[in-house]
Amino acid sequence: MIKIEGENANELFIKCANELVTNGKIRSPRGLKTIELEDIWLKLNNINKNIVTLEERNIDLNYLNAELDWYKSGSLLVEDISKHSKFWNKLADSNGTINSNYGSLAFIDKYAGKSQFEWCIDKIKEDKETRQAVINYNQPKHKYDNNKDFVCTLNQLFRINDNNKLESRVFMRSNDLIYGLTYDLPWFTHVQKEIANETNFESGSYYHYTSSLHVYEKHWDMLKNISNAKEKKESFINVSQTFIKDKEFQK
Repeated sequence: MIKIEGENANELFIKCANELVTNGKIRSPRGLKTIELEDIWLKLNNINKNIVTLEERNIDLNYLNAELDWYKSGSLLVEDISKHSKFWNKLADSNGTINSNYGSLAFIDKYAGKSQFEWCIDKIKEDKETRQAVINYNQPKHKYDNNKDFVCTLNQLFRINDNNKLESRVFMRSNDLIYGLTYDLPWFTHVQKEIANETNFESGSYYHYTSSLHVYEKHWDMLKNISNAKEKKESFINVSQTFIKDKEFQK
């Protein structure tokens, strides 16, 4: 298992790129060539610095905001997100729906009368040492033939550490560094902050495990450039100023 730690998203991203360039193996799932690392544990120490702002990555902040708005809407219609990125059209079922709206899975869908987000809050309030505060993203209902959008994230676990801070651990079956982790970090740390706020705990570190961290061949030149990038501390963007526009999500 490889462990990579960063104080901020940029540092973490550069270290991941370095590890992929140095030790990655060529794999071709579904006939698509990738460079891959297996069994990776990432740790982000400062979850307020959760957006990759490296010039070499050139993240689309407008899309980042659009994706959060889509998550909050809970919509499974591909047309509601594909207008911001045509990539999603490739994942849609024949009825025009997709599965990977994390907001729908965490905040909208109800089980025994409550969302998984509400479940986690209740469990932590009942017992701050609970191990049951879990949001399941990949679910049995996603296991059907010809599913093009088999959700990458397995679950997200919330626990209170010895310093009385709420930590979050995400477990993924598969994670693309360029298009995946870039947008995953803001979302999952956002959920962590929300649960910390609702349970009156300070947020701690964020942990991220993936069975496969990879980059597709079309992004290999970008990967090399990222691996050689220099961190610019002044370039960080505060998530509350950009990604989270809705005051209900700033808290």
